[in-house]
Amino acid sequence: MLSFKQRYTALIQSGDYASQEELFNCRSLLFVKVGRSKVNVYAISFGTLESKPVVSLYEKHMVLHYWPVDGSLYWKIPSFMKVRFKSIYTDRFVTFCNGTKSIFFPGMKVTYGGYPVYPYPMKHRRDTEKVLQEYREEKNAMQRFYYHRKKAEERFRSASEYGPPRRYGFRELINVDVSQLPITDVFKLRNVSDRQYLIDYYGIDAILAGLDSEVVDKDVINGNPYELVVVKIPSAFDFGWPRKGTYLRMVNPSTDEVHFEGVPNYDPEDIDSAEWEDLLVAPTVRAALAWRDGESRYTVPRKIT
Repeated sequence: MLSFKQRYTALIQSGDYASQEELFNCRSLLFVKVGRSKVNVYAISFGTLESKPVVSLYEKHMVLHYWPVDGSLYWKIPSFMKVRFKSIYTDRFVTFCNGTKSIFFPGMKVTYGGYPVYPYPMKHRRDTEKVLQEYREEKNAMQRFYYHRKKAEERFRSASEYGPPRRYGFRELINVDVSQLPITDVFKLRNVSDRQYLIDYYGIDAILAGLDSEVVDKDVINGNPYELVVVKIPSAFDFGWPRKGTYLRMVNPSTDEVHFEGVPNYDPEDIDSAEWEDLLVAPTVRAALAWRDGESRYTVPRKIT
């Protein structure tokens, strides 16, 4: 298989005007000489010729016109030139031979050796650095997440007492000294049964009370204070990214103990697509109490004197 440079040289130095390279069955590249020093490269798929060249070849560099969406182009074009294509989430990157990257844009110039021909537009350079920085931060966050999850699992095993080995090496978990485990391990352990030991020991109210939350509504009913709060709950999966949970936060007037009661998350887009029994009709304490009591509209209980 000839490289783009070799194809370019062969066409420019010969009397030919076109040549073709088969990629896979029904897919190929057509090289067309369109001037004394220019060769356009077109994709042919199932007999259909693309109207726009994917690459234009010049004496010392190439110009990339569009991202090679077709799978055969995506994987095969790097065989003709020393760059690689890679998608990072929704962003498309070209990786050059020296390891540097740039967000792809139509018209980007690359040497036959795989180096970028600068200057690239400042906008694309800024966008590239921004996305790569976000990617590095996310990668570091993932590594920290896996590290802390591993440590939490090690702590749980150290605090656990197991019975003798059974068939296939299985050992029954007899006891867990949860006092050795920090409360935050409940968000790091993957095993549901393991997490339950911490929930039973610390209590869900204490666990939720230690999390970041936002008060969206307050009310006092029959002298008792209520708050509707949205709590950020770290996930034992999804790299620790928090999910949203909505709770009624109540204070026992006799003991001053804080109690949380889970309610649906408020989403105004769901109001017209679900029954009132399945959601909060408003982000208020009274709407949450109505949902808890199975009412369409909250009725304040009569205070017995």
